[in-house]
Amino acid sequence: MTDYVFVGPSLDRGSVTGLLPGAVVRPPVAHGDLQALPLTAGDRVLLIDGLFMQTAPVRHREILALLERGITVAGSSSMGALRAAELWRFGMRGVGEIFRLYAEGVIDGDDEVAMAYAPADEGYRALSQPLVTIRLALRDACSAGVITPDEETALLERARAVPFRARGYRVFRPGRSSGEQRFLGWLADNPHDAKAADARLLLRSAATLTPPGPADAPVAHVDSSFYKAWQVRNTSRSYDGTTVTDHDLITVIMLLHPEYPALHRRDTLANVAGVAPENPDVERLALAAARQRGGLGHDWAPEPGLDDAERTLRTLARGFGTFGDQAIAAQMLPAVLGDERTLRAAAAFVAEAELVNAGLPRPDPHLPERNRFSDRRIDETYARIWGIAPADLEPVVWDRGLRSLEEFRTVAEPLVAGLRLFGAPRFPRTES
Repeated sequence: MTDYVFVGPSLDRGSVTGLLPGAVVRPPVAHGDLQALPLTAGDRVLLIDGLFMQTAPVRHREILALLERGITVAGSSSMGALRAAELWRFGMRGVGEIFRLYAEGVIDGDDEVAMAYAPADEGYRALSQPLVTIRLALRDACSAGVITPDEETALLERARAVPFRARGYRVFRPGRSSGEQRFLGWLADNPHDAKAADARLLLRSAATLTPPGPADAPVAHVDSSFYKAWQVRNTSRSYDGTTVTDHDLITVIMLLHPEYPALHRRDTLANVAGVAPENPDVERLALAAARQRGGLGHDWAPEPGLDDAERTLRTLARGFGTFGDQAIAAQMLPAVLGDERTLRAAAAFVAEAELVNAGLPRPDPHLPERNRFSDRRIDETYARIWGIAPADLEPVVWDRGLRSLEEFRTVAEPLVAGLRLFGAPRFPRTES
């Protein structure tokens, strides 16, 4: 059993391992991190801190997928408390006062736990105070009779009016009002870090946490097309010391395996017909299904000289078998192309292409994609590999599963340098 703890400014690494020996400490959780975990039965995932602005936050569906598998997931303090308050019905466990405030509806804004902090190499040093910490300190001061309820409300609104990056006790000034002076004097003798306290409580409670059970609402509809696309982007394999994402492996095979168009067409038509891809009558059955359902409105078969049957088959294959660049997922890889020899050949090419890309200048380093080669250069490179004229690219792009030239160029650009230097990878032939 392994405990994975995602934490940053709320608690330092030493405190985490001191309270939960053997825990695997990870940085604040972000979108994709949970999908990349090598989880097995009995593991626990404890969410404390998370990213939300500089990168996409952890999605609810990512947590629901773990709960569906019976993994224990719990949260406190910050992003963990927020997600636990949103998903407790489905079996995510929440611990601590901040979780309770969210769960009971006392607070509902993301900005209650938002704060600015230094990067990991500076120990996630806090650069601001979260509003919820200020809120709880004011509440405790009011309960102690240090400030009045009206003063508590006024001071809280003053803190709320400040952008989260600038929030902190520095917004209060002793000389401005007696309430502020009394509160700051009390605070100096009664410091309290609500996030840290809740994080410690979560870690101490880890052994008592339970996985989702019959009393929790069942999880449904997790495995959407969005989730499948996230999955291949955030899971990876290691080949000969090189780690490659499943997304990159699928992309290379889609674009460069010589048998992909025919196999992808067969799989798509089989899906239309509702039969197994190996069925020898797949095209006839797909045509029958098309006649029963009616045709597609898009002109997916612009090539001249096609008979009616072939035009319909191409329209079906391209209409039902093309996706956007953000939707590339495992189901786009025909089963016969998922063997280890093919994946290893794809991984070797990805590694070579990335090595070449690392030595190329990037006109805009802030753009992660398509900032080295022009559209014309991309089109010319692939037209040469595919043995066609650049003007004839679009139907070929459809046959390789992508719905537009623009989306093709987005996923194809990172491979251009490798193709120009090494040529297309050599894949083993299938036995289909």
